[in-house]
Amino acid sequence: MTVADPATLNEITVTRVFDAPRAAVYRAWTEPELFARWWGPRGFTTDPGTVALDVRVGGTWKATMAAEGVGEFPFTGVYREVVENERLVFTLVDPNDENVAARAARGEAEELTTVGFADTEGGTRLSFQQVGQVDAEKTAEVEAGWNSFLDSLGDHLAGA
Repeated sequence: MTVADPATLNEITVTRVFDAPRAAVYRAWTEPELFARWWGPRGFTTDPGTVALDVRVGGTWKATMAAEGVGEFPFTGVYREVVENERLVFTLVDPNDENVAARAARGEAEELTTVGFADTEGGTRLSFQQVGQVDAEKTAEVEAGWNSFLDSLGDHLAGA
């Protein structure tokens, strides 16, 4: 497998503070039934039957989000680091990406995602970072997408 050229990697970083205990925010990322309640940008849903989270180093995860009239979007990956209530590091692959086979041959199909969880006054600070071969012109679109995912997470944590 070829390793991606670091000079072509793009990074997306988003930080949010949620009015919820750190353990609750972490569980939303690691318990399938909770993950299904928020995974996807606003307007999307995730059928719990499509979610499988084997939250351990080397374990795999998958989930399919969908929106009526838009379609289904499966994602898969492998956990690289798991520190309970502190950090999750996992790969993210979009099998629907029309260039996924070519990107995989170049070692570029996986985005490396790191989610950190830290106590902050009154809640939890979540730091999200995605590093990978996101086309420069699509970086803002991908960042907006992740912000919408985190809006959905906030709605879930608030009990909406």
